[in-house]
Amino acid sequence: MSTEISTNILKKFIIKTIGADKLAEKQANKFDIDADKFEDTDIDENNYLDIDEILDDSDLYEQFATLYVEEQDKKADKKDEEKEKEENLKIKDKNGAGV
Repeated sequence: MSTEISTNILKKFIIKTIGADKLAEKQANKFDIDADKFEDTDIDENNYLDIDEILDDSDLYEQFATLYVEEQDKKADKKDEEKEKEENLKIKDKNGAGV
């Protein structure tokens, strides 16, 4: 999947998602990042992966970009559902007002 997300937007999303600017191995597993892939990156002495390293690695970048797109889709779906509920309430109110 080819996703083109601004680096700054993706960086903010990653920080918000992982709650920090470094990714621990346990968190990497949560995001289905292969343990070997995590080890192949430039992790620091405390076994953390810096956010800039995520952004520099094309596979990890794409993985988080995909997560970002999925989250945006979920938000859009939720807004659509809420809008539909509001429209249904308006229709009910109109139908009830003429009685």
